[in-house]
Amino acid sequence: MTIVLYEKLPEGQLLKLGERAWDDQLIQALNVANFILVGGKEYEMIEGRLNLDLHVFELLLVKAGAEGGGSRE
Repeated sequence: MTIVLYEKLPEGQLLKLGERAWDDQLIQALNVANFILVGGKEYEMIEGRLNLDLHVFELLLVKAGAEGGGSRE
């Protein structure tokens, strides 16, 4: 399945971080993971949406430690 990663910026806009092919094991890991590393940066997964029109699973992310989500380290 194709996963599309979007970062929600502090101003509310969405920035597409990329598309990746994920196997069943990675998709199952979404059930227990709250954070994801992409390009060496940590993001909190805040929402997922199955887009049947485009045949993709979209993940909405915010930078960890950013206002509105993420760890406070």
